[in-house]
Amino acid sequence: MITAMLLVAGLAAAQDTNRLTLAVAVDRALASYPTVAAARARADGAAADVGAAQAAWLPRLSLDGSLNRFQEPMVVAPLHGFDPANPPLFDQTLIQSGLSLNWTLFDFGGRTARVRVQRALAGAAEAAHSGAEQQLMARVVTGYLRVLTARDLVAAQDQRLAALSAASARTQQLMAEGKAARVDGLRVDAEARRAEADRIATAAQLDVAEHELAQLTQLPYQTVRAALLADVRLGDTSLAIDTSGAVRATLVARARQASAELREAEQRARAADGTLGVARAAWFPELRVAGAYVDRGRWAGDFAAEWQVGVALSYPLFTGGARRSAVRRAAADGRAAAEQLRAVGLNVEQGVDQALAALRQAHARVAALQSAVEQSAEVARIERLSLEVGSGTQTDYLAAEANLLSARAGLIEARHAEIGARVELARIIGELSRDWLARIVEPLP
Repeated sequence: MITAMLLVAGLAAAQDTNRLTLAVAVDRALASYPTVAAARARADGAAADVGAAQAAWLPRLSLDGSLNRFQEPMVVAPLHGFDPANPPLFDQTLIQSGLSLNWTLFDFGGRTARVRVQRALAGAAEAAHSGAEQQLMARVVTGYLRVLTARDLVAAQDQRLAALSAASARTQQLMAEGKAARVDGLRVDAEARRAEADRIATAAQLDVAEHELAQLTQLPYQTVRAALLADVRLGDTSLAIDTSGAVRATLVARARQASAELREAEQRARAADGTLGVARAAWFPELRVAGAYVDRGRWAGDFAAEWQVGVALSYPLFTGGARRSAVRRAAADGRAAAEQLRAVGLNVEQGVDQALAALRQAHARVAALQSAVEQSAEVARIERLSLEVGSGTQTDYLAAEANLLSARAGLIEARHAEIGARVELARIIGELSRDWLARIVEPLP
């Protein structure tokens, strides 16, 4: 139901080809991307396995029927005694039908262990589904930011090309008046060619990013290409500012409680422990009760019905070492699952450190590059005025414009890198969701 609602909302929003927000992109991906759908199907299958395991606690009722043709006449009904005055019936055809009931009363915890295994596997599948959703959301955010970054870089490079075009026209005029040397024109033209090459490379990166975003959102490429992407900003920068050790400890603790990867590994470790219980239960007998109501006869009729009930104790005395091997294998799987859980815990802790470091680094770069852009813009303005009044040089102006473009590009990338690092940190500690994105990653007006 939720998936259908997300798909309808995404389709409705997709009709507006002039604007594509991050929320709409995430909704469309969650509603239609195959990795989430496959994880949801596996979770549904695991839930069905729990029901199948629990069914072993209930008795089995079955209806059976058979018809057999013999070469020689066969007794039609079982003999419970011999009365010469009433001999048994013989016929070449035997018709038999019956209703039977079988129920395992006690199996020394075998069924309990199987249910525990399936419940743990179902929990692991649910955690994997949650992890798949969070990974997909992080991919969509990354893809969305890549498109925004490339588009902003193309726009900045277009501004530089326009400035170089104006500089070229101004240089040509000065050359015609004899106030500039031919080398000045060559210098501007060479810088313009380099700027054009940079723009071509960035445009190619933009094309790849738009194709990736179109694939993630299941939108046509032309729709994504024509859409206006709403720019975003990070609404909460407290984690990037607070450098105390308590923040790191808090994030690691939250990750150990809510990380989808850790929850999946924990459930698989529990399933391995349950599998060991199943293997050990095979060393004990099973106590079963059975009952049946059977009706037998022949083509001509003469049907006779009877009931039967009994108790059975089953214990395999020799299995060729299969039970011992099963216990050893289950114990080994349990140790492997425990070590895998420990490894996932270490990876999650390392991921917290890396994401937190990337977040703080990007935040510091944003602060530094904001000042650099302002200063570079002022330097470029002064150099342009100096060049226009004849007191500056073409080389200084071109260098100032190049520095301004580099600072702008770095600021764009740093802002988006800060958002990406924060989203990755949220994914690692298990708090990434559509509601979280709406609260933390704010669209710019």
